[in-house]
Amino acid sequence: MNDWTQITIKLFTATLLGGLLGLNRELTGKYGGFKTNAIVALASSSFVILTSIFEPSEVPRVITGVIQGVGFIGGGLIFKENRTTRGLTGAAEIWLSSALGLACGVGLWPLAVLSLIFALIVLIGGKFLFNKLKNRENR
Repeated sequence: MNDWTQITIKLFTATLLGGLLGLNRELTGKYGGFKTNAIVALASSSFVILTSIFEPSEVPRVITGVIQGVGFIGGGLIFKENRTTRGLTGAAEIWLSSALGLACGVGLWPLAVLSLIFALIVLIGGKFLFNKLKNRENR
């Protein structure tokens, strides 16, 4: 497999996994959905791939920079209104999308896929569980 084939697979996988994470938000009518998560994962993967080509020893530092930068962006999604805080899950999903992209960028697809699976279990299963508990309280 040549370099461009591997790069294409890494970028495609990052975009796909980020998009799948964002699809959950999209289907529930939340902001920061499919496109946002797909682009964050793609960008994160691109930064790591680019660095690994030109200066492989700098990959850990670039990963740290991406984590901090995306954390800053996620912080902009969090809103505090009176005693309520909104956007925490959206911010966490953006951060996870970046992690998915970083994992794909360094070739750790199993880590990225498992992380996505566990995140979807938490997001979908948690919503189901909370709805069950609310219904039980309303009886």
